[in-house]
Amino acid sequence: MSSKYNLSPTEKLNYVEKGKIKGQGRKFFKQILFSFLILGIIILLAIPYFKNYKKRKDLEKEISMIQEEIHQYEKTNEELKEFLSYLESDQAIVEKARVNLGLQREGESVVVIKDKKTEVNTIDNVDQNIENNVPNFKKWINYFFNN
Repeated sequence: MSSKYNLSPTEKLNYVEKGKIKGQGRKFFKQILFSFLILGIIILLAIPYFKNYKKRKDLEKEISMIQEEIHQYEKTNEELKEFLSYLESDQAIVEKARVNLGLQREGESVVVIKDKKTEVNTIDNVDQNIENNVPNFKKWINYFFNN
C-alpha cells in the first residue's frame, strides 16, 4: 500500500483506524443520502402519474358512456326513420283517412258503434257546461257557504 500511494507510516495510521478505513462512514452516509434522494424523486414523479392515471380512467369511462348514448340515439334515429317512411307511405294515408276523416273506399260501408260510456261522459260534460255558465260571484258564494 505504501509503494502504491507513497504513504508514510504515520499517514498509514491516520488513514487506517482499528481495521476500518477512514471515510468509509462518510461513503456509507453518502450512499444512504443518495438512495433517499432517488426515492424522493421517484415518489415526486409517481404522484402526478397516478393522478393522471385516475383522470385518464375517468375520461375513458365517460367516453364509453357517451359512446353508448350515441349508440342509443342512432338506434332511436333508425326507428324514427322507419316510422317516418311508414307515415309517408300510402297505407298510412289510407288509415288516417279512414280513422280521422271517416272516409271509405268504393263498395265499403262505414259502421259506427257507440259505447254507453261515451254517452255518460257527454252527459257529464253538459253538466259541467251548465256550471260554467254560472256567474263568478255565485261560484264564490257556493264555494264558501255550500261546502
